[in-house]
Amino acid sequence: MKRITVISLVVIVLVGACTVTLFMNKKKIEEKSKLEGNLKAIPVFVTRIGKSPMSGDFTANGSFAAIHELMLASEGQGKVVKLLFNTGDFVKQGEVLAQLDDEVLRSQLSLAQAALEKARADLKKYEGLLKNDAISSQQVEDAKLFVRKSEADVVTLGKQLDNTTIKAPIQGTITKRSIEIGSLLMPGSPVAEIVDISRLKFVAYIAESEAIHVHEGDRITITTALFPGITYQGRVISVGVKADEAHRFPVETEVVNDSRHPVKAGMFGVAAFTSGEARECLVIPRNAIIGSVKDPKVFVVEGDRSVLKPIRIGSADDKQVEVLDGLKEGELVVTSGQINLDNNSIISIVNKK
Repeated sequence: MKRITVISLVVIVLVGACTVTLFMNKKKIEEKSKLEGNLKAIPVFVTRIGKSPMSGDFTANGSFAAIHELMLASEGQGKVVKLLFNTGDFVKQGEVLAQLDDEVLRSQLSLAQAALEKARADLKKYEGLLKNDAISSQQVEDAKLFVRKSEADVVTLGKQLDNTTIKAPIQGTITKRSIEIGSLLMPGSPVAEIVDISRLKFVAYIAESEAIHVHEGDRITITTALFPGITYQGRVISVGVKADEAHRFPVETEVVNDSRHPVKAGMFGVAAFTSGEARECLVIPRNAIIGSVKDPKVFVVEGDRSVLKPIRIGSADDKQVEVLDGLKEGELVVTSGQINLDNNSIISIVNKK
């Protein structure tokens, strides 16, 4: 019995020792595997950045907007009795769009005009009596005041009557109709949205290094992907004095629309600016940039690791981008393979010479 107990204890000890050994070996294997995985370098292509001449000509993406766009509101009050337009109609400036019920106002105006005629006649009579000292001067002054009040009533009612006829204040296309026959309008009630695209406004955002070369009155050309080979001529009407979050300045250009190739408000285009002679500046390839234009970043090589750095960019062309801040001449930036990188990743330079 005693011998069996001793054998059992020995077996238990041996099994426990084997289990501990296997566990320790597994842990070492996992740590080694993890370490080897972390040390695996990610292949990338890099380029050493430096200064390069950039053309004084540059382009900027932007979008077209209507030169005139408004929501027409009613100035009068009443029920719509005539409706003379539909969505999609082109209307001329001054064209009648709708008519409100004006029967009561016409009656009130007729009464006010009669009151004005009587007030003027009474004033003339009182002035004659005053010469003969038949009435006091105060009565004449009261008569004059009543004439002025009657004149004001006629003007007010005449204006209210004019407001019952709703006219287009500008030419353009009706993009939205907000009333129907029988609609009851109050002053300020929306009637229609009118958009004039006979002339357009093109808005583009340019870098600070470009903005200093653009001035009001400059002539530019604009192209669109919708009409290849067709150019639109524009004139700069304003250059923004305040940059947006991406340090870019808005430039507004007035453009005459082409009736044969009409551009609509909201479409995109590319504006070509001429700013002068070429200049030397720090540049990087366009494909080195990750993130948006508002928040551009690049991976810089430091030793055997990639470091993510925010930068500030300026002018750009099809191949390269001007760097205004965030990088120094001679640094290596990653141009391919960024999709696999994180900040502080171990890298292997493929095109290292």
